[in-house]
Amino acid sequence: MNVTVFGAGGMGLYFAAMLGRAGHQVTVVGRASTAAAATEPLVLGLGAEEISVPGIRAITEIPADAEPADLIVVTVKAWQVAEAAKALQPLIGPRTAVLPVQNGVEAAADLAEVLGADHILGCTCVVIAQRIAPWQVRCLGAHATVEIGALTPDSNRPVGDLTAWDVVGDVASVLTAAGIGVTRSADIQVTLWRKLMLIASYGGVGALARQPVGVTRAEPATAELVRAAMQEVAAVARARGIALGDADVEQMLAVYRGFSADTTSSMQRDLAAGRPSELEYQNGAVVRFGRAAGVATPIHDTIYASQLPGELLARQA
Repeated sequence: MNVTVFGAGGMGLYFAAMLGRAGHQVTVVGRASTAAAATEPLVLGLGAEEISVPGIRAITEIPADAEPADLIVVTVKAWQVAEAAKALQPLIGPRTAVLPVQNGVEAAADLAEVLGADHILGCTCVVIAQRIAPWQVRCLGAHATVEIGALTPDSNRPVGDLTAWDVVGDVASVLTAAGIGVTRSADIQVTLWRKLMLIASYGGVGALARQPVGVTRAEPATAELVRAAMQEVAAVARARGIALGDADVEQMLAVYRGFSADTTSSMQRDLAAGRPSELEYQNGAVVRFGRAAGVATPIHDTIYASQLPGELLARQA
């Protein structure tokens, strides 16, 4: 399969290594430092083992006459997705599938606006992948798990000579064979909002408290704040016609309780380090969608407003 990975951070290098190791033709689109380093095999660290994956190429931009990709994995940060969509246009063919792995609920729609909804799959992804050099990545903990589904409920709509459900199945097979855990979602909007409920709530409260999961869940008042934040997300989702309820809140609370004590969200770590973060696409999205639907979100309002000054400063640096 002809695969393009757009983005050469930890997530991008991880997916490139896993798919390249499985025998696919992989091209990474990244910075000049990435392209310069790609004369050597890509190095994937797994526990104490380091695996060299040869044959993966890296480029800094996609040529206008590029051969269409079979699969595009979009791994840039959420605020970079709209620009990525424009750059990806030369790669779109009749049967191209595009898989965004960002947190939040807007990346797939941003891509669909430019590339067409027929090509886009919704996706949630869980993995801790750390880029430790321009052409070296380490997977910390378990391999990635993803949940993917057709962007619209009509899984029988044609994509080239396939249906959307066929495309989901093909991508699932490719990822599974590469060692990535896959669940197929019958309603990807529910899946995306459930993930947002988790990540924006425990990460947002963690950013406010400046503490990892082990501390926020040990203090009953703070743990209850996480629950209430999740309930706000569920209320916003329901107002948008997305079927999230109490059972989903309990499911995500169970995930939160199962995290290791030192867990922090990527947004939380970026905010603490003074780096640009996905604040606008996590808590900010809950606030925006809540206001549009007339649903109060006081906890997410507080998280967003308290973290916004630091976020704006980071983006000016």
